Amino acid sequence: MELLVKNTDEDTLYKLVLGLVVPRPIGWVSTVSREGVYNIAPFSFFNAVNDAPPVLMISVSNRDEGSLKDTVKNILETKEFVVNTVSEELFEKMLITGEEFPPEVNEFEKAGLTPEPSKTITAPRIKEAKVSFECKLFKYVPVYDMHVIFGEVLLIKVDDSIITENFSVNYEAYKPIGRLGGRYYVRAFGDCKLEK
Repeated sequence: MELLVKNTDEDTLYKLVLGLVVPRPIGWVSTVSREGVYNIAPFSFFNAVNDAPPVLMISVSNRDEGSLKDTVKNILETKEFVVNTVSEELFEKMLITGEEFPPEVNEFEKAGLTPEPSKTITAPRIKEAKVSFECKLFKYVPVYDMHVIFGEVLLIKVDDSIITENFSVNYEAYKPIGRLGGRYYVRAFGDCKLEK
């Protein structure tokens, strides 16, 4: 099968891109509005794009009716955000925060999560997350109908249980969740090594 993009409908392209570019990490982004309302939302168009200094990227679509999602609005207004990661025990709570709530709703309360003060920015971290990256807005780039946001990491909070003495990651303790297509997700059960 070969599909010429210009002749393929958007629904098909969406299913193919999300189903074939896998697994994708999930950036669980926490922000705060100018009015002080906390927001959390998961995004699987997320990755690292630089290491020193660390720069992370998230790509966010509009709401179904075309308006900006709270995450984008908050980041553009405050110039800061936190990217938290999702581990197995937080999976169900992450799904709750993936629902669309009005801007005045605090997703921390809806999902039963604890906002934790960040050390370098105003946006809160998710206390229960094993990893949190405090970010300041580095660059914003509109790409067709997506909002691509680059964040320079100012502080990395990592649970001691998932880091070894030489700064390697213990994936059996971390248990990160990745996104596949549709309603499919993937678990990491431990180190996977290819022998030569």
